[in-house]
Amino acid sequence: MQKYLAQVEAITPRHLDKSRHLARAFQSGPGPKLQQRLLERRQEKINWALDWWLSDMYLTIPLALPININPGLAAKPKKFNSQTEAAIYLARFLMALLDYQEKLDRGDLEVEHVKSRDGKTMQPMCMAQHYQILRTYRRPGEVCDEQVHLDRETSGDHIIVAHQNQFYSVPVRASDRGRITEAELMQQLMKIIETPADPRTPPVGILTATKRPIWSRARTELLKNERNRHNLELLERCLCIVCIDDDVLPVTFNEPYKKNDRWLNDRDYANALHHCLHGGGSRHLGANRWFDKTFQIIIGKDGFWGISYQHSVGEAPSIFNAFETLTEKIDEMPHSEDNPVPSHLPGPEKLEWQLTEQSLSDIREATTAFDTLVEDLDLCILWFEDYSKDLIKNYGISPDAYIQLALQLTYFRLHGRLVATYESASIRRFALGRVDVIRAASPECLEWVRAMCQGDPNTYNDGQDEGSKREQRIKELFDRAVQRQTKEIADTIHGYGIDNHLMGLRFAALETGEPLPEIFTDDAFKIVHHFALSTSQVTTRNDAIVGYGPVVPDGYGCAYNLRKNSFLFSVSAFHSDGRTSAKKFVQALELSMREMATMLKNANKSLV
Repeated sequence: MQKYLAQVEAITPRHLDKSRHLARAFQSGPGPKLQQRLLERRQEKINWALDWWLSDMYLTIPLALPININPGLAAKPKKFNSQTEAAIYLARFLMALLDYQEKLDRGDLEVEHVKSRDGKTMQPMCMAQHYQILRTYRRPGEVCDEQVHLDRETSGDHIIVAHQNQFYSVPVRASDRGRITEAELMQQLMKIIETPADPRTPPVGILTATKRPIWSRARTELLKNERNRHNLELLERCLCIVCIDDDVLPVTFNEPYKKNDRWLNDRDYANALHHCLHGGGSRHLGANRWFDKTFQIIIGKDGFWGISYQHSVGEAPSIFNAFETLTEKIDEMPHSEDNPVPSHLPGPEKLEWQLTEQSLSDIREATTAFDTLVEDLDLCILWFEDYSKDLIKNYGISPDAYIQLALQLTYFRLHGRLVATYESASIRRFALGRVDVIRAASPECLEWVRAMCQGDPNTYNDGQDEGSKREQRIKELFDRAVQRQTKEIADTIHGYGIDNHLMGLRFAALETGEPLPEIFTDDAFKIVHHFALSTSQVTTRNDAIVGYGPVVPDGYGCAYNLRKNSFLFSVSAFHSDGRTSAKKFVQALELSMREMATMLKNANKSLV
């Protein structure tokens, strides 16, 4: 309750007195009984929070998966001299993915370890979500989606290839001899690539890009036909989706923030991230997708290479690490355009749909909604190279705490207040653990950002005595904010975050069938859980562009990658809000990062 009240104090202080009263009432009233229920539930389940958390975080959220839920990763682009070369690369990657699948089937993943809280011993991490990547499908529901856990005896022996909005089933294991060869798989891919586009192909894939209840009803309509049922079963039970994109998104999808922000040819980094997240909507590649599938690989005719993944199954490390590891393995192989021996396997199975007038209407409705969402997304990439995380470490500061405070300063500079801030914190130290929330808005942070923004926010040091006193005061406030944020990080990753706990108490109260305690229905509770700043540190081994959309209409999404010599930020917002702007946020963030470095350097000089 004290941590919760600190959030109220930082985010919506006008509600603090009432929130204190409600907290006392909760602690002396229903709180202890609900806490006891959680203790009992802990004895009943491997992880008391997981089912509730999955429902609350993902499965009951009715929003469309692309942009709102599914993150994307644009990797270093490839250089293919021909379609054959691209097919060879893709076949090799898929063969490596089959190796990985078989490793998962054997339970052979090496257990990852992290330092325990005492910093002296190593602690094992739960690997469960790694094993679910290729075994779980998200099926839409009217009220709540369903996670379909696939039986490896009956699934994962074929892939689905999307090309020109058409889906093809390609078996990767033959019934009489096990896995097909790389050359056979390459030829199957070439058959698909060389198939001429059919303008009559209905863009059925776009149904997975609309709101979940709408897709659920549309799926029910499709299931009335036996052929459609067969198609949906193939899509659900495949190993992965492979999207072969014959188009590129026009540069109008994003002008680069800086002149050197070029990804490939005339495309910039933000354009590449748009490609991953939504494919440009129905006018471009958005129907060449099936967003319900966890592992969705994307390869473009210009060498685009990336992935979009369905988030309810696992967190970025489990999915992105697998993708990057396999990509590195294939990149090390020599290029080849050998003409393989012709294969006698039957060609890929084209998924033909039987669509009623209702289904065609559903597709039109989904197309309109999806295109509106795509046009609303505002993205901007910042590659900050003024200094690196080593500078921050030299001052004895956690780089993650530093970046979180920089984001708070940036938001305050733009909007004059702090807001509920979500940073995902892995809690895989616990069995079946997923994430809890590291919260960066704190009373200490609020004091510091106010001091930083007093007077002219674009000037920090005037060189006078009063300026020196101000610098010293700001540095003291910064140190307190860092200390608070560092403790928040440590508390949360070791199981002492407030969000899963509050969620559990709320669900326990719902199960009693009695009215919810007022603390859960109060305006302050809603404000503290309205994550207008949704952030995540996403570490990749390569200079990949990772991102996602905001989680609320008036919010920002911010993924950041702490590279060896730079910081890579991807910032998202929605144009329709009118008050948020990804470019303005990036501009303010760049200023915040520079001012903070100046603050540290000046404070260090004063100590000499």
